[in-house]
Amino acid sequence: MPMADSDVTTLYIPDARTSRWDSDEYAHIVMKHDQMRGYVAGEPIQALCGKVWVPSRDYEGLPLCQACADERDRLLAGMNRRN
Repeated sequence: MPMADSDVTTLYIPDARTSRWDSDEYAHIVMKHDQMRGYVAGEPIQALCGKVWVPSRDYEGLPLCQACADERDRLLAGMNRRN
């Protein structure tokens, strides 16, 4: 199923993993339905870069995870080629 721009949102969440993009200093991109499920139900969600965690608050203002941004751009480019 094609992904619309409105289906993707930026969620700012820190993480304690050791990868450069998984530190507490970066925001991650998640699917919008996953973001709401994480906040409302307290379920673990997965970012486009593969990071999994349970969101607990808004982390606005952190720099964007480059791995998430690259994956978002790849997905959107694929959608544009189909249109």
